[in-house]
Amino acid sequence: MIKPAILLFGFFLFATAAWTQNIASNNQTVIGGNASLSSTELPFFTSSEDAQKIVAGILYAIGVEGNFKIKVADVPNVEATIRHHERYILYNPQFVNSVNAVARDKWASIFILAHEVGHHLEGHTLADPKSRPDIELQADQFAGFALCKMGATLEQAQLAIHFIADVEPSKTYPGRADRLAAIERGWDKAEAQVKNNFSYPLAHN
Repeated sequence: MIKPAILLFGFFLFATAAWTQNIASNNQTVIGGNASLSSTELPFFTSSEDAQKIVAGILYAIGVEGNFKIKVADVPNVEATIRHHERYILYNPQFVNSVNAVARDKWASIFILAHEVGHHLEGHTLADPKSRPDIELQADQFAGFALCKMGATLEQAQLAIHFIADVEPSKTYPGRADRLAAIERGWDKAEAQVKNNFSYPLAHN
């Protein structure tokens, strides 16, 4: 549930022709959370195979397991949804490639995937699938947390928002400043855990 800003759409007209890849519409990858990647091994998101590695890295970094189907679809950008009782992340390759082109940093599209994973893990796709400012901020905070755990700086975690978020809020999306602040809250929380070597106490029988 990513809403691109108007300026990025203007850039699309120039960038997509050079960056769009020939990905079949039925390209689909099923992934879980049993893989680990260092931040230097994380790829740019340019295919479903890249997304598989990135989402597996997200899940590994936050210490959870998951099962998502990643699929190219006729959607405006990237979308978390449930279909036939399966959790999907659907994406438009032109949108993703254009983000890569304008941001020139893999963390921008990694953030986009983390945001959608956040929608799933926060339970947003089990309720009303429509975008609302509160759930978008929750997904942003999750993404900030996950990217910090994966090795991104705060600036890298926030990079995508400068290109995909409008300055002013709407009925469905927060304004850019609020989204940047939500990412920072998540990133700060993860950084504090790392610095304090945080771990959950074991339960005693």
